[in-house]
Amino acid sequence: MKKAFFTLIFGVITLAAFAQEQAIYSQYQVFPILVNPGYTGFQDQHEFIGNARSTWTGFPGKPTDFTVMYSGPLGDKLALGGGLFSEKVGDVTTLKFQLNYAFRFRIQKARIGLGLSTEFLNRRADAALLTNSLVDKNDDVLEGLTEGQKIFDASIGGYMLYDDRLFISASLPNTIRTRLDDVPVATNTNPNGSIFQHYIFQLGYIANIPSQNFQLIPSLTIRQIRDTPFQIDVNLQGRFMEDKLIAGLTYRPSSKGSAVFMIGTKLSKLQLFYSYDVSFSNFQQYNAGSHEISVAYTLPRKALKKTTDSSDLYQ
Repeated sequence: MKKAFFTLIFGVITLAAFAQEQAIYSQYQVFPILVNPGYTGFQDQHEFIGNARSTWTGFPGKPTDFTVMYSGPLGDKLALGGGLFSEKVGDVTTLKFQLNYAFRFRIQKARIGLGLSTEFLNRRADAALLTNSLVDKNDDVLEGLTEGQKIFDASIGGYMLYDDRLFISASLPNTIRTRLDDVPVATNTNPNGSIFQHYIFQLGYIANIPSQNFQLIPSLTIRQIRDTPFQIDVNLQGRFMEDKLIAGLTYRPSSKGSAVFMIGTKLSKLQLFYSYDVSFSNFQQYNAGSHEISVAYTLPRKALKKTTDSSDLYQ
C-alpha cells in the first residue's frame, strides 16, 4: 500500500513536470498580461508584477511557481515587456525568459492591442532523480533531462476593450516551437497540428453602477493548453470603493469541479491580491488547495510632448 502511494506521488510529479510549460494562473482576470501578450502596455502605464503560486499545497513534490513581469508603453502605439518564470515540480526545475512586443491602436470606440511573445525555456532534472528506486535507469527521457532541455517558443495574442465595457481576449500559446537540444522527450503532441490547437479565450463585460460606487465584471474563459485538460472558467468579479476592495469567484465545472476565491486591493500605485483554489474531486483530500499571491506596482508614463489631446493615444 505504501509503495503504491509513493508510486502515485511519483507519477503525478512526473506528469506535471513534463506538462507544465504554460503556467496555470488564477489571477489572469486582474493581470491579463500573465496569459496574453496583446495586453502589453494596454493601460498606457508601466507595470511591475510579482506572482507566486503554490499548487496542491502539502502534497509531496507539489508545483511551486514564481513569475516576475514588466510591461509598459514605448511611444504612442508600441509597447514592450519582459518576464522571468521559475517552476519547481519534484526534482524538475523549469526556467523561462520571455519578451513581449505589442502594437496598440483605436478603431472608433474600440481600443485594441496586438502582441507577440518570444520565450526561451530551460528544463532540467536533478541528477539524484536517477537514483530513485522508482525510476528506470535506462529511461532515455529522464536521463537526457538531467542534461537540460532547451526550447524556443512564441505566442501571439490580441486584446480589445469596446466602449470601456465589453472586453475580448484571445491568445495562442506555443504557436512557434523549436527544440534547441537533442534531449528525447515523451509527448503526444501532433507536430503537424494547427496553430489553433492551444488557445486561451475570454469574453467579459464591465457593468458600472455609479450609484453604489462599484463595478460588477462577469466573464467566461475557455482554454486549451499544451498537455493539460480542456478547461472552462465562469468568473464573477466585484470592485468596490474605487478598487479599495476587489473580490472574485471562479467556478470550473470540468474535472469534477473546482472553485477559486480571490480578494485584493488597490492602494494608490500598489495592488495586492490573494486567491485560493479548491477542487471538488477526491484528490483534494491529499492536499490543502492552491494558493496564489500577486503584488503589482504601476507608474504613469511621461506626459506626451506633442500638443495633441491624450484621447488620440490609440488613433
